[in-house]
Amino acid sequence: MDSENKLVHCRNALIALVINNVENKIPIKEEDMLEILGKDKALFKQCLPLVIESLKKVYGIIVQKVPGTRKYICYSELTSSSTAEYDEEQCCHLTLLFVILSYLLMKDCRVDEEQLFDFLKGLRIDVDEEHSYFQGNLKKLIGDTFVKQLYLKREKSDTDTDLETRYLYSWGYRATVEFPAKAVLEHTAEILGKEAREFVAVYNKCCCDDNDEETMVVG
Repeated sequence: MDSENKLVHCRNALIALVINNVENKIPIKEEDMLEILGKDKALFKQCLPLVIESLKKVYGIIVQKVPGTRKYICYSELTSSSTAEYDEEQCCHLTLLFVILSYLLMKDCRVDEEQLFDFLKGLRIDVDEEHSYFQGNLKKLIGDTFVKQLYLKREKSDTDTDLETRYLYSWGYRATVEFPAKAVLEHTAEILGKEAREFVAVYNKCCCDDNDEETMVVG
């Protein structure tokens, strides 16, 4: 196999790996990509840009490296604007995820696990019981699946005064790229029958993150 055909073959192999990963949303390890390429790092560096370009152009799939890691996430360009590509169960999970992300956003993006679960219970979503709409093991979905998919970040509290281990939740990297904070705020405000600008602190933070300081408001 000549070098050009080898490059095409390797590109197609990596494309297949990414496409098979889109649905489960688990980050792809760089070492798994290298394994497919016979651990040839030079070939990987040559091939990856072609894979990223092809996936975006042909399939509308975005591939991004997770900062500070050797892992990559992939998602459809339609992810944040349409639910047409999801089945009923996935839509239910996305609904729960949106509720959680909205709450985290309003609470400055970092809350105690107990506080989060109490908030959900106030919405009649008890993570210790099967819900008629969301179904399944909600505690596992939130604390395991969403975390592994990088929608949520779950970390131990570093407070020395805690007698028991406490966990804190915040937005994961995948959530930050798939769900613009400003859009989540606008949808949340609409549900509450308010204007996004009424939530001054959150609105201004979203504007700063978007480098859109001209639209900031004064409380």
